[in-house]
Amino acid sequence: MIKKLIKILFLLVILFLLTWEFAPSLILGPYNDMSPVTTTSTNGLYIINENDNEFVEATSDIYFEHVELDDQYHTEGASVADINNDGLNDIVTGHYWYEAPNWTRHTIRAPLQDAVAIPRLSDHIKIYFESGGEKNIWSKAYPLAFFSFHDDVNKDGWVDVIAVDITSAGFYWFENPKDAGSEWPQHLIMNYTRNESPVFMDLLGTGKPQVITGAAETDEASGKLYAIEFPDDGGYIIHTIDAENEGRNTGATLPTHGLGVGDVNGDGLNDVLFGSGEGFLDKDGSPAPRQSYDEGGWYEQVLDEDGNRSWRWHIIDPAVSFSQMHVIDVNDDGRNDFISGMGHGRGLFWFEQTGDNEWNRHIIDDTYTQPHASEMADIDGDGVGDIITGKTPLAHLGLKDPDEFGTPWLYWYKIIKDSNGNPLFERHLIDDSVGVGRQVTVFDIDNDGLLDIAVGTRHGVHIFYQRRTG
Repeated sequence: MIKKLIKILFLLVILFLLTWEFAPSLILGPYNDMSPVTTTSTNGLYIINENDNEFVEATSDIYFEHVELDDQYHTEGASVADINNDGLNDIVTGHYWYEAPNWTRHTIRAPLQDAVAIPRLSDHIKIYFESGGEKNIWSKAYPLAFFSFHDDVNKDGWVDVIAVDITSAGFYWFENPKDAGSEWPQHLIMNYTRNESPVFMDLLGTGKPQVITGAAETDEASGKLYAIEFPDDGGYIIHTIDAENEGRNTGATLPTHGLGVGDVNGDGLNDVLFGSGEGFLDKDGSPAPRQSYDEGGWYEQVLDEDGNRSWRWHIIDPAVSFSQMHVIDVNDDGRNDFISGMGHGRGLFWFEQTGDNEWNRHIIDDTYTQPHASEMADIDGDGVGDIITGKTPLAHLGLKDPDEFGTPWLYWYKIIKDSNGNPLFERHLIDDSVGVGRQVTVFDIDNDGLLDIAVGTRHGVHIFYQRRTG
């Protein structure tokens, strides 16, 4: 009888393990296949076929002093604001704020994690062996807090926190209690936010930034793009961004990756760019058929003579799996281009606008993967925007992106010209220990006239003070 029970128990365990491992990830054969020239996605297709980078290694009198505020993983981004009205800039992550100058941590809301999906048995095994036995799958769960922005939403004279949480988790503003030890009242703005690279920029020409993000009415709905305005008289206004001529694939993942604001067509009005859902580029520069994807492109802002606003849709193909998208005339030809990186693939790119909605892709740097957060700011003070980006460690929980356990680089790139007048990008190393999350913030944190950097990643919360040797 006992032997029979043991056999039954053994069979139940085997059945449980097989069920847990349904569609086993033994198929992850080409995972992390990284070489100096090419790498493959999880379906084995080439992402990039040739190494024609447009960056050059460079040095300057600029370096960065690294300060760790927290070694815990509870956010994918960090922002900067004077939370307690003492004249000093504090650091905010969505769950906590760190009080300058000693960086004392205060709670905004209890940190929560969402693993998104139940991991398979092989996922646990994979994480364990890839990390040398130091990590487990539960330490890879996403925190809810991905992005934080700031405004005095209720106009009481104190800065509030605007938090865009992980995909489908929600979009809130947290009311500043004016006391470091008090609870922050939470106010829902929208359910089911659907983007991993929202931006806080002035799209509507109000003189103040709006949060641009994707959202859906229900967890199953496809969703749309929205601009959330925080007007001078308090509260917020939700503006829908859509177009009658869309005719694009509006699958359930729309819009998940890549957002940017800028004047694409030079008519004086800001437009919205966004990338498609997750995906990789194959060796011909086309979206690899790893999964269904939505078309990337841009919404042209149109104002009629009465000031009524509408939007016109234009496709940019391929434009997949991007981080934040930065509009700038890279080659000084009078047409605005854009720069972005592949959040779950490999490479930092710029897309040259060669004609009316005609685009030519250039590889800036394909030496690392997962540049899932980027910012454009004038680091060296020469009047031209620089790109700040790096590698997002374990952007897909360490399970399916190429080289997820690679060195977490953090760089800034200066746009220069070669001897023929063509764009080149000077690459400057900031750090190689923490990388970026989904949001990187560039701000003069210590008020010394030099731009600094704040990040929240799987390696904690960190700031990098800009210093000069000269």
